[in-house]
Amino acid sequence: MRTFILMFYINLMIGCYTKNLGPQGDVVGNGGDGITGYWKLSKYEVRGKSASLLDASEKQFLVTKSGYMDHDSARVYFYRKGIDYRVFSFYDAAIDSTDRYLGVLYNYDYSKKTKQSAFYYRMNETIGFLAVIDRDISAGITTKLKLSNIMKSATYKPELDSLRYTYEPTEKFR
Repeated sequence: MRTFILMFYINLMIGCYTKNLGPQGDVVGNGGDGITGYWKLSKYEVRGKSASLLDASEKQFLVTKSGYMDHDSARVYFYRKGIDYRVFSFYDAAIDSTDRYLGVLYNYDYSKKTKQSAFYYRMNETIGFLAVIDRDISAGITTKLKLSNIMKSATYKPELDSLRYTYEPTEKFR
């Protein structure tokens, strides 16, 4: 009986206090339609030190979209039908497409201290990248999106995170 009462109170506490129990926000949604985000590069870092934005000229703009797999893939087990994924499309200053990556959410974390959500997206079994978002909770908008370089690791490893692209929301540009 004590176990039942204890479990009841734990579930009641969790149910009544859901604030900050999980990640806040997403890498998409600032485009007005909830499935597209438009971003402009505002800061570029190499091994924690600021670098010129011109050094990242092929990644000046970013479009993020969400979607669901509509067919099964025999090649990669986590690209199965119905899985949620994100598309990260990069553009240069002339709005010419330069890169496009498909990422499936593999892991996430929320830091109450920094009020940031971190999402690790995998591109296949051994390669992935980190996306960290800053969110204005009261306004319900994402204020910054920070992307790491692509890492050859199935899980996030800080020692491989040598590049950081920081984006801020912008108007639709294409």
